[in-house]
Amino acid sequence: DKSRAIFINGKKITKVNHTKFLGVVIDDKLNWEPHIRYLNKKLRSIIGALCRIRKSVPAELYQKIYYSLFESHLAYGISVWGVALKNKSSDKLFVTQKHCTRILFGNLEAYLNKLSTCARARPYGSQKLGQEFYQKEHTKPIFNSLKILTVQNLFKYYCI
Repeated sequence: DKSRAIFINGKKITKVNHTKFLGVVIDDKLNWEPHIRYLNKKLRSIIGALCRIRKSVPAELYQKIYYSLFESHLAYGISVWGVALKNKSSDKLFVTQKHCTRILFGNLEAYLNKLSTCARARPYGSQKLGQEFYQKEHTKPIFNSLKILTVQNLFKYYCI
């Protein structure tokens, strides 16, 4: 349909479902789902890199590393796509952010001690693990003590 087509310098512009512009994925409905998926994938790969380098970096630098490698990506363009944080899919970003804080600032020794023995090495009667074994460390004290903003609070910070 030539009446609906858009031409620039005689070339037809094709319609796409989503495109990346200045590092932000924009879709045709402006619901920001593709951008949240793209950002979550990028943040997960950063977490993988942080896991690999954590042991060779002094603990005093963890907060600088968090801000430079993780939060910088999380905060980029948040005033544009942050309106999507009200959706359920944005919980993925918060879960990823909590995962990163547990890796860098959480109690690593307690986590590793949980998994140090196999079930056969435990005394009889304690082979089955209770619910407390599967509970993760709370991240709210970590966020509060280090004054790290959650993804929802980052949006509020950059928009107000």
